[in-house]
Amino acid sequence: MKIPIFLFNGLLEAGKTAFISYMLTKPVFADGQNTLVLMCEEGIEEYDKEQFKKNHISLVSIDEETDLTDELMQSLNEKYNPQRVIIEYNGMWDVSKLFDLNYPKDWFLYEIMTLVNGETFNLYLNNMRGIMMEQFKCADLVIFNRVDEKMNLAQFRGNVKAVNNRAKLFICTEDFKLEPVKEELPYDVNADKIEISEEHYGIWYIDMWERPQRYTNKRIKVSGLFFQEPSDPKDRFSFGRFAMPCCEDDISLMGVYCHNIGKPRFHNGDSITVEAEIKYERAEVYNREIGPILYVKRIEKAEKNQENLVMFN
Repeated sequence: MKIPIFLFNGLLEAGKTAFISYMLTKPVFADGQNTLVLMCEEGIEEYDKEQFKKNHISLVSIDEETDLTDELMQSLNEKYNPQRVIIEYNGMWDVSKLFDLNYPKDWFLYEIMTLVNGETFNLYLNNMRGIMMEQFKCADLVIFNRVDEKMNLAQFRGNVKAVNNRAKLFICTEDFKLEPVKEELPYDVNADKIEISEEHYGIWYIDMWERPQRYTNKRIKVSGLFFQEPSDPKDRFSFGRFAMPCCEDDISLMGVYCHNIGKPRFHNGDSITVEAEIKYERAEVYNREIGPILYVKRIEKAEKNQENLVMFN
């Protein structure tokens, strides 16, 4: 019998305990099977231990990151004989440690969920960006709670998608219902010519890669930086802007390959504005995978320098 592990990650006051407590009351979990909950962080919320006893749920506290060992997992398996395992992980611990453990036979990581408190998202993003991004990178689901209509969901989505395109994003309501994060674009994707402002470059770039059906054969006007390698044909170049998805050591180019009419008269790092038609083709620069290619119709020097890092606003 396979034993699924449900991993819940997130920083302090992300709402992990409350969400897990609710989930454990649902019939799919309150089914009489042995459930083992490993609690690696004590927050404001507490589990209902009496309810746990009624539903065959065992709660084990793990106080130190160093306690997470192969031997501990083996001993827990022998003692509790679980049919499922739930880990409420400490958001300040290295999540990669869980991927390196040798779990008991038939245990496997089934789903990884990262919970985020919308009220503290920007605070943690500014002060613990690297930790948050590591949690987003491995998540199957990212669940935002304590969200109101004033919050910038496009910013939330952009920062997650910058490091993990496959993650599904949800809002958790006060009664624990999950609603998909709406994909509201800050520009008109149906316009004859889609014009991308500087602050929306990151949102456009991620969406263009994720949803080629929206952009195939569409006309675009966007500004960024010019780069051409010595190995590029004279009418080919790369175009993009730099972003810091994780930390200062992780700055990378959010770029796209371009076909130009004739030889462009620019130098590497020049700020340019292009008008182009977007197509999706296999290319060497994408490791022979299909990706967006800008077929440039017009190219000129940008009115504003494009060296600022991409922000997901």
